[in-house]
Amino acid sequence: MTAFIDLHCHPPVKAYLEGPFAPYLDHVAAIFRRPVQMMEPEELADLYRSLDGRAVLLGWDAGTATGLPPFTSSQVAELVAVAPDVFVGFGGIDPHRADAVDQVDIAADAGMLGLKFHPSVQRFDPADPRYLDIFARAVAHGLVCLFHTGYTALGSGMPGGAGVETEYANPMRLDSLAARVPELSIIAAHPSWPWQDEAIATARHKPSVWLELSGWSPRRFPPALVEAVTGELLHRSLFGSDFPFITPQKWIGDWEQLDIAPEATRRILHDNAAELLGLADDRGDPDAGG
Repeated sequence: MTAFIDLHCHPPVKAYLEGPFAPYLDHVAAIFRRPVQMMEPEELADLYRSLDGRAVLLGWDAGTATGLPPFTSSQVAELVAVAPDVFVGFGGIDPHRADAVDQVDIAADAGMLGLKFHPSVQRFDPADPRYLDIFARAVAHGLVCLFHTGYTALGSGMPGGAGVETEYANPMRLDSLAARVPELSIIAAHPSWPWQDEAIATARHKPSVWLELSGWSPRRFPPALVEAVTGELLHRSLFGSDFPFITPQKWIGDWEQLDIAPEATRRILHDNAAELLGLADDRGDPDAGG
């Protein structure tokens, strides 16, 4: 298997699955038709190491909107410390917290390389001026920011969608954010249905925006997305699985059925993320370009 960096791994540990994910877990597992098994950090590291992969472990904090406990940057850092050759950490930031900017500092001090936001669960508009200080601080620390975009399985089928408001995940909000904070590296996570064209347009227009492809089987990607990420946007397209709901083996196996050029596959699976995150990693192909 080609070496890879998985930009979207939810830590399948007890504190995460039984903490901020607890109300959603059964519904999400049913949507993905895949039971979720808790794993020890060492077990998760062994899995990714056996696949010649690395995993970006995502923190989570939507406490203001949901009342649920966070999975903090310090908790992510503890997991990264188990296998720093495999794991990379992104801290979860609740933008509504009065100390949100301080939480960015804490994430950076904990060794996080990026920040994770879920606007529809957190119920906030990333481009709202009230939150721009958070992103300015991220820029100051050199942290990339990953945002959920499009439909979410979280809350899907639950009464009122469990309070999740999908409109906040329209990638056009990231277009506005990129215009207001052009130095910020922005990752638009997932194929952004029902706004896939908007996501492609945003990435084409704003060179600080990257497209991340987790949460969907590549067999279901619309042709316009495949054309964009293997063509004009090849150097700003990133692999993510959405583990434990989709495994990297499943995603990569389905991707290989698309008959994409090996050079493009290596760039999407590994090299782009290594460059974006500044990872010293010799597992990619030095001839992959860029």
